[in-house]
Amino acid sequence: MDTLNDRGRGTTPSGGADRPRILEFGLMPLVAAAFPERTTFLDTRLRWTDVRTRALNSSSLPARLLALARRVAGIARVCLVQDYDIVVTRCIGPLNSAGRSLPVHWGLSLLGLVFRGLVLFAARGSRVRLVVLDVTDHLTIHPRDRAFAWRCDLFFKRELAANRWNSLETVLPRGACAGHARQDPACLALRAKLRPFALGIETAAPQLPIPAIARSHDLFYVGSAQGIAFREALEGVLPRLAARGWRIHAPAHRLDPEAFAEAIARSRFCLSPGGVGWDCYRHYEVAAFGSVPIFDTRPLVGIEPFLHGCEGFYLDPQADLEHALDTLLRTEDAQVDRMTAAARRLVERVYTFDALARYVIAETLALGPAVRAAPSPAPGAEEILVAAEADHRRPFLG
Repeated sequence: MDTLNDRGRGTTPSGGADRPRILEFGLMPLVAAAFPERTTFLDTRLRWTDVRTRALNSSSLPARLLALARRVAGIARVCLVQDYDIVVTRCIGPLNSAGRSLPVHWGLSLLGLVFRGLVLFAARGSRVRLVVLDVTDHLTIHPRDRAFAWRCDLFFKRELAANRWNSLETVLPRGACAGHARQDPACLALRAKLRPFALGIETAAPQLPIPAIARSHDLFYVGSAQGIAFREALEGVLPRLAARGWRIHAPAHRLDPEAFAEAIARSRFCLSPGGVGWDCYRHYEVAAFGSVPIFDTRPLVGIEPFLHGCEGFYLDPQADLEHALDTLLRTEDAQVDRMTAAARRLVERVYTFDALARYVIAETLALGPAVRAAPSPAPGAEEILVAAEADHRRPFLG
């Protein structure tokens, strides 16, 4: 994997139609980790601290400025040469500048404009495909990503609404409504670019799942309500289930990663409700660490959703929550073991980071030779970059 942390310009081996050369922008590599031999990764973390330790760089200010200038020059050089077939980038998304000063707000807005311009320059011409990954919590595409939505070849959207027009409402042409857009050829072409996406997980746990009969908990849940109705309802329901004799493990405090994984592995079922967005890491962690997930319901499009009764259970929002959980907890151990194995296989096949990267590239190659679409409507004047915290364990946060 070539990165501009290590050298100024990455070169990738020439590839055919089935082995495209890829340029990836982002905070942490996704596609580059799965296809290191033919991907150049452009690290967009222009920071004064070490991303993993948060420690200040020890070099002098002139040295840091020189290093930053070299990195920017290296990025520009790679984009100018255009020695690649596909550009993969994270979306810009919301500004996240609440509580900060106006100069900081303006600075982040400017970074977003620069980032958008750089990506569009890198994907210029008719030969290169542009692919955008949106892993934000919102059902809609953020208005700051309007230019990406119209100019890209594919837009992979986490939290993609079952009615895809709902996700497009904020990036339709100025003044257009979803009802009119459904009959507009340009808007229909925009809708055709959408693909579902997910947060995923690094890998499944190496050890085999514990047999259901040997697990010490019937149901595990840990989390805070934070004003989310389903989570608030659990605060009353779980004690009543415990009073019925079920072995409920619901710690009131946050667990460290090792204790969290152990609690999942020793539970027949784990509640995995959505947060601000329905898709969350816990869905895949539960399956990967050896339990059966129980989800609340939200009308989203998934890559390959967990099947009810096969790889997990979905709760009917109109049913009584206590009665529904009591019924699910009566599932026989043999079926729990089958569902645990099926859920784990699904995550390994579809929802690991490498599997998601392969999915993105396969969908892009399925489009055939690149043909750039007609000019799109003018984007909004305020396209900006998220001030995200990079995390080496979670490369999708954008």
